[in-house]
Amino acid sequence: MNVLIPIAEIGNYIVFSILIGNVALQFVSETNKPKINISRSVLLLSTLGIFIFTLGPVAQTISYFSDSVGLTLAIFSVLTDFQVGQAWTFIGFMSVFLWMTILLKGSKYLQALWLFLMILGVGYSSHVASLSFWVGLFAHSAHFLMVTLWTGILILVAWFSNDQQKWAKFLRWFTPFAILCIIIIIFTGLTLMINVVEPKDYVQSWVLPYGQMLLLKHISIIPVLVFAFINGVLTKRALTFPSFNPRPWIKVESIVILIVFYFTSVLGTLSPAHEVEFTVKSEGASKWVEWMFGKDILTTLNIGFTANFQSVFLITISVLFLALILISFKKVKPLIAVFFAISFIFAMYFGLMFSMII
Repeated sequence: MNVLIPIAEIGNYIVFSILIGNVALQFVSETNKPKINISRSVLLLSTLGIFIFTLGPVAQTISYFSDSVGLTLAIFSVLTDFQVGQAWTFIGFMSVFLWMTILLKGSKYLQALWLFLMILGVGYSSHVASLSFWVGLFAHSAHFLMVTLWTGILILVAWFSNDQQKWAKFLRWFTPFAILCIIIIIFTGLTLMINVVEPKDYVQSWVLPYGQMLLLKHISIIPVLVFAFINGVLTKRALTFPSFNPRPWIKVESIVILIVFYFTSVLGTLSPAHEVEFTVKSEGASKWVEWMFGKDILTTLNIGFTANFQSVFLITISVLFLALILISFKKVKPLIAVFFAISFIFAMYFGLMFSMII
């Protein structure tokens, strides 16, 4: 189950992004966007995908309670009493309405309405909403909307378009739009994180599986921002050369975003670190972290930072990998830049971990 849930979550991000990006681009005039060639079958399958992929957390909750109360009672209780089950039922109905609207070539406004209601359903089922309802509902919904809106437009123009004639006009409006999305994503992301892990406990949470994934997610966002700079600023200048094709670089940006989606999806399967010290004493620290440091971690009270050769060397190497992403623009194949991005993530991760004192 723990293997299937992250796959379902990644699939959920992808299908939502495709559908939201498709609706968003319908509101953009033809002169300001590349021609998008996405079939109705892809949109219908994506809508079906929402119904299937959002079932993941529900199935996980049912599996958790089925051994103690029985499968039938667990299914009934989760669907009627739990926010995650109620949200899935609501999203299921909305996905049927969206499927019918797309099949009948319905209004873009109607499609936007069904998707917006489904996004509220996603926010309603979030962990933070179960702790602080209104904060969780609006922060998670806004965070999810901005992520899928930005990513969806990128996916469609990168993978479902062959038109290179209107890229300059497209980037003229999309670059400031993407910056706005990123600002909202960062603000809402911090709001969500603060409700799960207190800022003072952020470093201490790294000894827990949840904190590990949170750290990797935050690190992986950095190369995404670098690719966003490349595609928003450097690509705009490179378009003066007729032979330059910007689509491969936008494709690799969407690939790196999938890495962030992966860490986010695994994060959803782990127990949140509300009280790090209590969690370490009751559930134990991450086996991986204990193996890395060669000791049992029984408390977080003595955790701190120190500069040493290993950590400084790795962090320096990670910055060089980040610089190589920029240097590689127009000089090597874009997939090489993905390798640099992955290398940055691991070098920065180990650099930060080796700087910890436990």
